[in-house]
Amino acid sequence: MKKLLEKDGFYLALFASVFLVAVGGILFTKNSVDKIANNDLLVDEKEESEVHLIENDEEKTVATSTESKENLETAQAKKQPESKLHFLGNVVTRGYSETEPSYSKTLDVWEIHKGIDVSAKQGSEVKSLLNGKVVDIFNDKEHGMSVKVQSEDDILVVYSNLAENISVKKNQEVKEGDLLGVVGKTTFIESEEESHVHVEAFKGKEAIDPMSLIK
Repeated sequence: MKKLLEKDGFYLALFASVFLVAVGGILFTKNSVDKIANNDLLVDEKEESEVHLIENDEEKTVATSTESKENLETAQAKKQPESKLHFLGNVVTRGYSETEPSYSKTLDVWEIHKGIDVSAKQGSEVKSLLNGKVVDIFNDKEHGMSVKVQSEDDILVVYSNLAENISVKKNQEVKEGDLLGVVGKTTFIESEEESHVHVEAFKGKEAIDPMSLIK
């Protein structure tokens, strides 16, 4: 009888040990699975957050770049008024000078040039740089067919080397951008230069650089 009890006790202890080991294994496995799942969730959340940060940064960068470009263009438009050079032609081929001589191809000399020459094809339009009144239309012996426009603030602009078919009449009121005539080939002292319009400007009786009215 005593041996039987000892044998039953042995099996009972063995069963308890196996049971405890099994339960411990299940708990360990469950904790490991939960830990892995939590780590995966944290990784997914981290990656998603990083993706959102990247997308937000890209959107912010694009928005900032676009806004900066628009602001720069607006500032430049306000800072730099549109040039009126196209009222006369393309580019200035000979500038204004009171002290530094410039070369005259026709006369083959270096001389003071109190006006500007703006390249333009024969027949292209010449427009008024200012609001004003046509005070004279004449054929200058040096610069050919010319139109004088006087503004209200005592600025006189003379447009020369025009064709004979002038588009305005003496005493006619004109506005900035109005057609005065077209480029001709009536100049005498600049006949060898490329096709152009010659422009002089005066404030009262004093010559000024016509570019001050163009820029």
